[in-house]
Amino acid sequence: MTPADVAAADELRRLAGWNQKPRDWQRLLELEPHGCFVAQRNQAVVGTVTTTVYGKALAWVGMMLVHPEHRRIGVATQLMKRALEYLKQGQVSCVKLDATPAGQPVYEKLGFISEWRLQRWQRMANCAGSAPDRGVARTRALEERDWPFVLEMDAAAFGAHRAELLHRLAQESRRILVWPASGKVLGFGFLRPGADSDYLGPVVCVTADASAGLLHDLLSEPPGSAVTWDIPEHNDAAKALAQKFGFKPVRSLTRMRLGPPVDALQPYALFGIADPAVG
Repeated sequence: MTPADVAAADELRRLAGWNQKPRDWQRLLELEPHGCFVAQRNQAVVGTVTTTVYGKALAWVGMMLVHPEHRRIGVATQLMKRALEYLKQGQVSCVKLDATPAGQPVYEKLGFISEWRLQRWQRMANCAGSAPDRGVARTRALEERDWPFVLEMDAAAFGAHRAELLHRLAQESRRILVWPASGKVLGFGFLRPGADSDYLGPVVCVTADASAGLLHDLLSEPPGSAVTWDIPEHNDAAKALAQKFGFKPVRSLTRMRLGPPVDALQPYALFGIADPAVG
């Protein structure tokens, strides 16, 4: 894939109803310029796949898309094999992805196994959520001095360091907040614009106490925007807050891996992933 393919790739994204924007494709290409691929038939782009590498231990596969008129003829399998070949050349030990129900059988045939499930929650535009409980400490905007704490919390919750990705997501975000407003940072969250709705994530909270005030402030403005939030199914506190703030579950994804496990030190601190395309 090259920058010249972004328009065609984004058309496939639009046909699938996914929430990424052209800037997401551009960022993926900037992060891994030789690790994103397209499939062509008659000189037209009919499929895509991207990779994002987080060191030798872990890489991510995302944006697996095939045009509806070219499915079930092996395009997805060819793309996956090309992506895995690239990651093998880079000596990456473990490859992960977030699979749709349609894509999961393709990945299983290539040796991927399921780890856990994600639940996508959405809130319609102009839906007002509940106020935080009385006494909950408030938030403030992320400052440069906060980055070391944010990056360490994210690595503990995600399972790998991904500083370059987070810095790029920060440049694209509507809002980045940390909790509490004073003292040691115990939680952070990003909210950024998507094609059809704002996207909430990543959200990481070291303690459950951090989550209510942080999420309230992230979601308070602009009140007219729809919001999408992908929550690990094992995080009951996050799901309870999603209901409290007016979200409803809409579909599930399955986190899968190929290779030895790469486990997070604090998996329950992950209240929202960054994006299915990057983990």
